Amino acid sequence: MTVDLDQFLRNVRKVIHRLGKNEGLLPVIKANAYGHGLLPVMTALSSIGIDRVALMGADEALSLRRGGYSGTIILLGGFSGKELTLCFRENLTPVLHHRDQISLLEAFSPVREPLDLHLKIDSGMGRLGFLPSEIPDVLDRMLRIPQGRITGIMTHFPLSEDRKDTEDCLEIFRECVLSILSHPALSELSVIHMANSGGVMQGLVSFPTPEPSGKNLTFWARPGLMLYGHLPIGDLHGWDEISPVLTVEARLLSLRNLPKGHSVSYGRTEVLSRNSRVGILGMGYADGLPRALSGRGWGMIDGRKVPFAGRVCMDMVAVDLTDLPRPVEIGEWVRIIDPKEPESMTVDQIARWTGTIPYEVLCLLGHRSDRRFVGDASRVLQNDF
Repeated sequence: MTVDLDQFLRNVRKVIHRLGKNEGLLPVIKANAYGHGLLPVMTALSSIGIDRVALMGADEALSLRRGGYSGTIILLGGFSGKELTLCFRENLTPVLHHRDQISLLEAFSPVREPLDLHLKIDSGMGRLGFLPSEIPDVLDRMLRIPQGRITGIMTHFPLSEDRKDTEDCLEIFRECVLSILSHPALSELSVIHMANSGGVMQGLVSFPTPEPSGKNLTFWARPGLMLYGHLPIGDLHGWDEISPVLTVEARLLSLRNLPKGHSVSYGRTEVLSRNSRVGILGMGYADGLPRALSGRGWGMIDGRKVPFAGRVCMDMVAVDLTDLPRPVEIGEWVRIIDPKEPESMTVDQIARWTGTIPYEVLCLLGHRSDRRFVGDASRVLQNDF
């Protein structure tokens, strides 16, 4: 797998360029940066002065701290009882989304510096967060807890590709936020964030706040998918510069001449209609190549398609090389996904064909494969990740 960190940063800058006054960027790099490599992506972001990221859990946060990252880390999954000490020690900023977390804070021994927290309001997602009706009581309890301070408020849009639905959720969130801005438990509130990639594309990153609130508030855009070059909304103009970052290759492990009538791979689902040159690639569904691509997908050699033959296996897939104009050799690399090759399969195509979403395809692709990082941004990497 090859990750183009320069293209990643071009995507980041494209998003930043579209942000308005009092709007900043909180890049989401959870799930190993959507499969692209957590530490190298973090290092690339740091190289252009972005000093905050969002992750899911404490395990990846600890990896960043051990990798030398000193910036702000927002833990979208919050914290458990065992993780609370870690949050204090590593200066993490967890999301507060459940009453049990408040109880954990209440029972925690007082510390010199309180823990920064981002309060999550459920505006329609139904996953994590407090309902708007619960927020006043939550704030009253937090006011009595010196171990934690609320520095951010957030929500999450469940259907960001639908503008009407997103605007409805935004209005629920906005009304709740404006109704509590004067609460003393929010005396150190400085940031609000809600817009995932779809929200960013539709310009729903911020909303007006009353001047007398006395707070200098910043709104953070919180995109993930689009930073890696994939857009959740396909019919909005102005985002043409966003391009995929990842190239996926597989090495030829074997080359064989098989006769007409011979079957290929499990289940004998492919029976050769001619004498064929068949190659075996070292990539299968254990590497995130969906089994549903059996007999449907293809690789690329010299700009030509080489179709998959038979079923995708756990570690391998066969390709038909018969029509190639030149002989290939064992050890050559075949492009499975290549953003620079117009005829290549794409992450978005694979997601459609397999009945899933690009997020899942990216997270599963090549999780056991080596990654090569290219571009000028790769030069800032201090270690071979």
